[in-house]
Amino acid sequence: MQTRKIENAKLEMVDKFVRYTNMNIFLTGKAGTGKTTFLRGLAENPTKRLVILAPTGVAAINAGGQTIHSFFQLEFGPQIPVDVIHTTTANPTPGRDVPWRVSTVQYKKFSSVKLKIIRSLELLVIDEISMVRADLLDAVDAVMRSVRRNDKPFGGVQVLMIGDIHQLAPVAKEEEWALLHDYYKSVYFFDSHVLTKTPYCCIELEHIYRQEDRQFIDILNKVRNNCLDAESLRILNSHYHPDFEPDDDAGYITLMTHNRQVDEINESKLNALKTKLLKFTAKVFGNFPESSYPTKFELELKIGAQVMFVKNDPSPEKAYFNGKIGRIIGYDEDDGLQVKCDDEVIEVQPVTWSNFEYSINAETKEIEEKEVGSFTQIPLKLAWAITIHKSQGLTFDKLILDASLAFAHGQVYVALSRCTSLEGLVLKAKLSQSGLFNDLTINQFVAALPSREPNEEQFEYNKKLYESQMLFELVDFIDIESDLNGLRKVVFAHKRSFEDKLKEKISSKGQKFHEEVVEVAEKFKRQIGGILRDNFQIDNNLQLQERVKKGCAYFLDKLADLDEIIESSVDVDNKEVKASFKSAFELLKSDIFVKRACLVSCMTGFDMKKYLTTKNKKIVESEEHGKKKETKPKEKREKGSSVKRTKELIDEGLTIDEIAERRGMTRATIEQHVAELVLNGEAEAKDFMSREHHDNIVEYFEETKDSSLGRARDVLGEDYSWGELRIVLNEMRRES
Repeated sequence: MQTRKIENAKLEMVDKFVRYTNMNIFLTGKAGTGKTTFLRGLAENPTKRLVILAPTGVAAINAGGQTIHSFFQLEFGPQIPVDVIHTTTANPTPGRDVPWRVSTVQYKKFSSVKLKIIRSLELLVIDEISMVRADLLDAVDAVMRSVRRNDKPFGGVQVLMIGDIHQLAPVAKEEEWALLHDYYKSVYFFDSHVLTKTPYCCIELEHIYRQEDRQFIDILNKVRNNCLDAESLRILNSHYHPDFEPDDDAGYITLMTHNRQVDEINESKLNALKTKLLKFTAKVFGNFPESSYPTKFELELKIGAQVMFVKNDPSPEKAYFNGKIGRIIGYDEDDGLQVKCDDEVIEVQPVTWSNFEYSINAETKEIEEKEVGSFTQIPLKLAWAITIHKSQGLTFDKLILDASLAFAHGQVYVALSRCTSLEGLVLKAKLSQSGLFNDLTINQFVAALPSREPNEEQFEYNKKLYESQMLFELVDFIDIESDLNGLRKVVFAHKRSFEDKLKEKISSKGQKFHEEVVEVAEKFKRQIGGILRDNFQIDNNLQLQERVKKGCAYFLDKLADLDEIIESSVDVDNKEVKASFKSAFELLKSDIFVKRACLVSCMTGFDMKKYLTTKNKKIVESEEHGKKKETKPKEKREKGSSVKRTKELIDEGLTIDEIAERRGMTRATIEQHVAELVLNGEAEAKDFMSREHHDNIVEYFEETKDSSLGRARDVLGEDYSWGELRIVLNEMRRES
């Protein structure tokens, strides 16, 4: 993938943590330090399978993603743990360990595409994290764990949280907090249960690109950190001019706290103009929620109106940007509106905003954004005044601020930090210490940020830790054993619905899998753990890579032993029993399909990027796997056993590789079928390998009297496949 140019040393650290580790990250910093720029670069050149979410519709549109609620299909309102809803016991203590679970109804809402996206996700980006409430983040964690069948925080997915905690806070109405306060220390995201128990690093950006005035930057830092001294307050209030009325072409914009204040000013100013009223109606297609409209659906403007651009110019000219202030000086039906900004006149035509949802590309199996709706309108809004909330992320050279009705933490800082300099600032109401809403909870969190900031040594450690975790994941078979136990539980709970042969097969295969795979895998992990202790390298560790190659070959061979189960044909009359069996059966088949592909990808050694790419693509393909097998070209409808079908294709003259391709199976599976045919006298071992291999294998087994395939392969070498060894050994058993 294309390498992004990283100018800031701390942003470079964030970039490395995102690329090469699985550590959760909180990227913060003052307004104007480049957080949004970094996010755009990440979206344009992703290094992992990611989705970008935000707490509000407008923030999601600006970030180029979806809202948290729509992506996870969460209900609005307090996200209370399931077990709390039904309890009648006394109130728990604040911040207690509440076990989160997701209801079956909520889980079933997800489409197959959404399930594939979440299960194959590597990176979840949440923008404007300061506005995300603690209970909402815990709900996200719960859904991720449930859908991914992984009890690690966020289901094992890396989370990048972007935002400034000193800016706009999450909203919790009085009645909502009444339901939540017994379970949370505060509404803020960092007091969510998942983050209080999860290691994460914090990287705070410091270099400010919006302001250049050192004095103003220092004052803003004091406002942000709730430590504004008397002299700084005096300097700010020296800009207090309650009767200030700028000239029409001066380019000032007024920031206020409430929508009604803003609407009154804009409507009054618009009505005062004697020019003709111009009406522009938006065109909305598909799914584009009204709450996400970037400007009004019915936009009323006049020549002479002060306006603000609400989108960056999509044309190559880049004549305007989101937040640019100007005045309408003309209108023509063909050429559109003419807006004068300083000494420049800009021709303005309608532009389109897109609402995206995430989907899976049918060919590449990658996560991609799919446009599901659009909003086309003149990219302007009346801008004599706007709310502080709507100003977040914007930059103004000239600003009139009325924060007399400020009601929440961060509002004054957000407003002041929109302005590029003290010279461009006018206060309609004096500021006071009490209006800054000092929040002790935030102060304590901010004080601890430096202790969470990583260094190069911690990066190297987390990079190696991530690689080793993925290596251990490659040879972990607990999920498959759990699937086998789930299938066994269904069968034995409804014994009368299933044949004794199937019950015996599942029991024996399950026991054998535990002994020959799960237990061996645990020993194998201890072996590679010992190698890593001596040499914590993976790519250039020859001893480790040789063990991985042998391990993959061994486990692939053992996985083939389960094909007899996943290729079984079971017919059950009881619909409920049939549905339970199918659910357990498909889960087992899917997990084996993914694991087998991962092992094959590492037959030449472990490469983390290759492993992750294979795993996530196969997760996406896993639900389609069965259908693909059924529609393989030239494959006839199977009659009888799977081994019998392999015999039919052998009789047609096909090789093992050709049969594997025709049937959509691995070579190891077909070799196991051949071994069974040889044992039964229905095939000859010499027909499936070179004469040299056949004779050497026979000689080894005759001389050693040792039937261990592992020891035979250690002596004969990796040129001899597990399948060849088993086929010849079965031939010798048959003859004896």
